[in-house]
Amino acid sequence: MVKRYFLGLTAFVCLFSLSFFLGCGDPEGRKSSVSVAPDATESPEPIVLPNDLYDTSDLTYDISDEEVQELMQLELPNNWIQEKNPERHAKYFHAQLVQQFGNIPAVHIVAERRRKQLLTPGGLITTLDELINYAKARYVLWPNESNRKYLDGFLKDKLMEETDDPELFAKIYREKLVHQFGDIPEVDIVVAGETKMMFGGFRIKGNEDEYLAYYEALYALFPSTLHLLQSAREEVRKLKAEG
Repeated sequence: MVKRYFLGLTAFVCLFSLSFFLGCGDPEGRKSSVSVAPDATESPEPIVLPNDLYDTSDLTYDISDEEVQELMQLELPNNWIQEKNPERHAKYFHAQLVQQFGNIPAVHIVAERRRKQLLTPGGLITTLDELINYAKARYVLWPNESNRKYLDGFLKDKLMEETDDPELFAKIYREKLVHQFGDIPEVDIVVAGETKMMFGGFRIKGNEDEYLAYYEALYALFPSTLHLLQSAREEVRKLKAEG
């Protein structure tokens, strides 16, 4: 549950900017209200992704030769970047990429995402696989450190989503939360609790304090999960009342 919530947060809250960099604002800082073992916040070893995850040979885009020729021959205004009409701006952007990089899938994938975003001012919702393809395409065009990290983030999301290894899941999840919130106790509590949730379940009876601590830490990081904390408190209250 929290894994899906966190992936969604990563994928949909951060918006694509014209300068091709992802900027996610950190939530308002919160003081730690719970404690964990002294060694729970030690920095882990960096996560090294398999090389095959970076393969871009499967990037494809369906576009006609006539459309490509039109983009190639389109004369761009000197101030095209100031164009307010979203359709014209998207076409200028696409043409600029084609003229700069040629007729390759990465160009069309990046341009299409920009077009959809311009036409969806309320925020573009997409799948993780689409985001990975977009990030790969962006890295093909601009192979810099920033775009490599951007791609790495989505690849780690995919790996975390598919792995059956609790340790790997926890390692990736912790890295992401530390990056967003800092190396604070709540991060370790959420990671430990979510790993239990995803691999075998959380046995509540006899572990009520740990169960509540997980939801309290989750709420500290993600205030929108208040309803989950309230449900957990009610669940624990009923269990204790039953004896």
